Amino acid sequence: MAERASRAALAVMLLAAFAGASLLVYEPSFEGPFYSDDVYYIVHNPWIRELSWGRVGEILTPASEPARQVHNYAPVHVLLHALEWQVFEDRVHGYHVVNALLHALVAALLVAVFRSAGIGAVAAVAAAAFFLVHPANVEAVAWISQLKTTVSMVLALLALLAFERRPLLSTPLFALALLAKAAVAFALPVVAAQAWVRGGTEPLRRRRILAVGLWAVVFALYALVELPAFERANAPVAPLHPDAWVQARSVVALAGRYLVMAATSWGVSAFQEPGAALSLLDPWWLFGALALVTLGARAGWALARGRMEAVFWVWAAVAWLPVSQIFPFQYPLADRYLYTVLPGLLGGGLLALGPSAARTFERAPWTKPVAAVALAAILGVFAVRSHARAWLWGSPPRLVADAAAHYPEGLHGVFLRAQKAAQAGDAAATANALREALSRGYDRFEQVQRDPSYAPVRGHPEMRAVMREMAASWIENIGSMRHPSQSDLYALALAHEMRGERAAARRALERAAELGGPLDDLVRRALRRHSAAEP
Repeated sequence: MAERASRAALAVMLLAAFAGASLLVYEPSFEGPFYSDDVYYIVHNPWIRELSWGRVGEILTPASEPARQVHNYAPVHVLLHALEWQVFEDRVHGYHVVNALLHALVAALLVAVFRSAGIGAVAAVAAAAFFLVHPANVEAVAWISQLKTTVSMVLALLALLAFERRPLLSTPLFALALLAKAAVAFALPVVAAQAWVRGGTEPLRRRRILAVGLWAVVFALYALVELPAFERANAPVAPLHPDAWVQARSVVALAGRYLVMAATSWGVSAFQEPGAALSLLDPWWLFGALALVTLGARAGWALARGRMEAVFWVWAAVAWLPVSQIFPFQYPLADRYLYTVLPGLLGGGLLALGPSAARTFERAPWTKPVAAVALAAILGVFAVRSHARAWLWGSPPRLVADAAAHYPEGLHGVFLRAQKAAQAGDAAATANALREALSRGYDRFEQVQRDPSYAPVRGHPEMRAVMREMAASWIENIGSMRHPSQSDLYALALAHEMRGERAAARRALERAAELGGPLDDLVRRALRRHSAAEP
């Protein structure tokens, strides 16, 4: 009993230390405003701003408007933002603090996961601290709407820990994790691998196999709901390159980038846009191929021998697959995607190197203090870098500048050129830059309208022309939807208004009013404005 109390006290102390470190590292981001995805998740999301039992029911309904609003069926994520809104409203500080504390909880739970795999206490704490201050994780913590990443990882790690001794009770935790973010589906292959390599009594093994089956049923049911919701809200994105071999090389090159980023933090950036691996001699493709073959061989060797190490290699591989660009999406590389992959790499690496490190320390005791100093230096450098990157998230212009600095030919580099041209009063250059952005799929004309950077050239004919072109692209995208929502129809009306197509705008508003939904008041006001403007 005393031993259990002592372990609990140590766990609380560790969590407190991680929480303090996380708050210190992420403090520069705490006044960062709602940005990008935060707008449709929180700022313009009526289901979280006006919470009621009816709204809760809509959020929980798979094919409802809230799922379209956030482009996924993620009711746990949306409900948590709704609870945050009731407490913080538009005061961003609270949202950031919650994310930082959840990140600390993820790191603390990783210690327990690593320990349960047979990793020593010191190594487990060191690996969790490495995860806590890793610069690649800043995006997942400092971006308010990435609450889905931190909370889903908390639930997934709790499910993995519960699977050890109470396999059947782990199923509800896995279900809640999926309902926060689909990316935690990696946990299903992890527990399957764990059931394969774990020993234990025959009754416990049977319960684990049954639990894996229950997890699979939960995932299948979730996929039946999530895939249609995702497809309804997300237009197909072209692959990195039309040539299949170039695309395949590019996927492998992205894996190489992630591995380097995980080991060193080199390459972290806001809104990454790496190019395709066009050449057979592309260094990222060559390194990625070598690394994947090596890790794959090691994972196969460990799995065949029933080593716990294999579970973590499976973890890293299946967590990477959804973001590998096998299924293309915009921004093919992102810091935050390492959040689910990094624990698998850390666990696999520790278990692979552990015996060798132990023998080295035994033969040469002086290597222990050297290793401790090196670890402290790495953690210190990472913490300083993460603190600096958290500062970027305190201001959207800083993020755009960071993305443009790393990828000057990328979309944010184009935005920066457009804004600088607008400030200089050069409407033609501004319009040309925005047309380049449009050619890459950016058609958010309403964001350009709201951005004060474009005020000096807003009324220029060149700007009005490019805004109409963006609106036309918006109209085409919404027009391709088989079942547009009320918010889609309202956006369609705004696009027609931008083009001066008042009759089409009114028809879209009438369809939105007939369909009904949370934008009823907004739609009615727009219809009244149209009626007042008619002769």
